[in-house]
Amino acid sequence: MGDIMDPMSKIFEEAKRNPKMKKKLKIKAAFTLLLSVMFLGVIFITVGTILASKHGSFIGMTQLDFLKLRSRYGLIMTALILIHLGMNWNILKKEIEFLMS
Repeated sequence: MGDIMDPMSKIFEEAKRNPKMKKKLKIKAAFTLLLSVMFLGVIFITVGTILASKHGSFIGMTQLDFLKLRSRYGLIMTALILIHLGMNWNILKKEIEFLMS
């Protein structure tokens, strides 16, 4: 079982030898990293909203402040997620086909 290579590992090995593919995967990887880091903001805002609702404020922000921040941040995250899905549309289609088979 140790001889079976992860399919993504194979793709990344191929990308190392193909400059066009390498550039595309680097852009996707950077975008995925950005999305992952931004997700930490979602966790912070959610925790801040909960704590501010219980204690009146959290780090000087009221629950209303957190809700305003949450709505703006939510729009940004929605846009980033849509871009991410668009960048990976072919992979998503293949996964859905596989899921439905």
